[in-house]
Amino acid sequence: MELVVGTLIAIINQSLLYWRMQQLKRKNIMDPKQVINLARVSLIERLMLVGILLVFAMQRFDPLSVILSFFIINVSLAFYKQCQLKP
Repeated sequence: MELVVGTLIAIINQSLLYWRMQQLKRKNIMDPKQVINLARVSLIERLMLVGILLVFAMQRFDPLSVILSFFIINVSLAFYKQCQLKP
């Protein structure tokens, strides 16, 4: 169960990042200040959400398993997205 919880938290984290990136593309924001501000907001949102979810998960399940599954899934999703971007 710990692996499932860590995986769900990682998927929520990546989904929120993807949603913010799509929002940036839809609004066609070209001003560097606005891009940086949106990146900061996204970082703070994801940090708080993931932090809260990880704390709750680690209180209920084995902390090491939750953290490891979260980390492994996040890294694998990041590599997968990078491989998709290459032509």
